[in-house]
Amino acid sequence: MTTPFVFDPGNEVHARALGRLQSEQVAWIGTAGRDGFPHAVPVWFLWLGDRAVVLSEPHTAKVRNLEADARVLLHLEAGADGEQLTVLRGTATLSPGAGPSWAPRIGAEYEAKYREWMLRLGLPLEQMFARYSTVIEIVPEKLIAW
Repeated sequence: MTTPFVFDPGNEVHARALGRLQSEQVAWIGTAGRDGFPHAVPVWFLWLGDRAVVLSEPHTAKVRNLEADARVLLHLEAGADGEQLTVLRGTATLSPGAGPSWAPRIGAEYEAKYREWMLRLGLPLEQMFARYSTVIEIVPEKLIAW
């Protein structure tokens, strides 16, 4: 296993990437599919200090892919000007059925970030953590950004 990536807040590129990881609402998660082709889907996520946390329904392609190969990319959009590339390459850890136990830990932050979207979907926080019960923790090992 490689060493987790450590952001340097004094580095302009790192600081901008951290700011975006804390504020962006959607990222793309990339996994290796069973057929060998890349699989990428948009996800909601929280940045918790040194890792991204994604809630997922348990029987999705991304979960199956990560069960077979924990290597993952987390990719943000390129920013309003198209010039702010932020990609994290890392390793994912799956915690099946852990969503409800994470609710007390991250529920307030998650609801604050995604309240409007959850209201539009008619998905209260408790149901969100029950339905999206697999927790994916992504620990970055490399930052690709400018």
